[in-house]
Amino acid sequence: MFRLQKLLLAEYEEIYEPLLVENPIVLVDVHGIGLRQYQMGLTCNHLLFGCDKIVESSRRWSWLLAKGLDYEIESFELACILPLQFLRFHFYRKSNRYLMMVTAVQPSGQPVMSKEQPMIFEFGGHRYKQHYWHTWRERVASIRVMQSGYNQITGASPFSSTDVQLEDEIITVAQVHRGFLTPSLCSSVCRLGV
Repeated sequence: MFRLQKLLLAEYEEIYEPLLVENPIVLVDVHGIGLRQYQMGLTCNHLLFGCDKIVESSRRWSWLLAKGLDYEIESFELACILPLQFLRFHFYRKSNRYLMMVTAVQPSGQPVMSKEQPMIFEFGGHRYKQHYWHTWRERVASIRVMQSGYNQITGASPFSSTDVQLEDEIITVAQVHRGFLTPSLCSSVCRLGV
């Protein structure tokens, strides 16, 4: 399960940082169509992406097992490392889809003006997608609070109302009823009308 953690310990000891959260996630386009699956991890300073390499033959698996190597990371590579100081996270839901949008920002916190769309990731899995979504929100918010240099990494706390679905909002309607008229007021109003 913790493939990025294993890979960092095995092959990237010089840049190793403990992962706060790691899970599989899917990069989707603006229409919600899946583009690529990643294993994404979050450290206190970086966002990491890992993905599987395509293996040519099944004989390779038996060779890996015979040598005592970990097949989970032998077919896995570190694809990208992004520093958190240049990222902004937004978490939202759309019906039963749990999404995270990652946008590149300038050191001043302003969005980078480019033709590139923000990266939109969908948390997958039938049972655990809501759990991972909440965990990511909490970890990103805790990094923002604990490290003052990263106060721009997200625009909303994990408890804000900006990421609540419309159907989840409780709508309260207040109805104002006129008070009953007292008999003295009623008689004076009736006399004026006569």
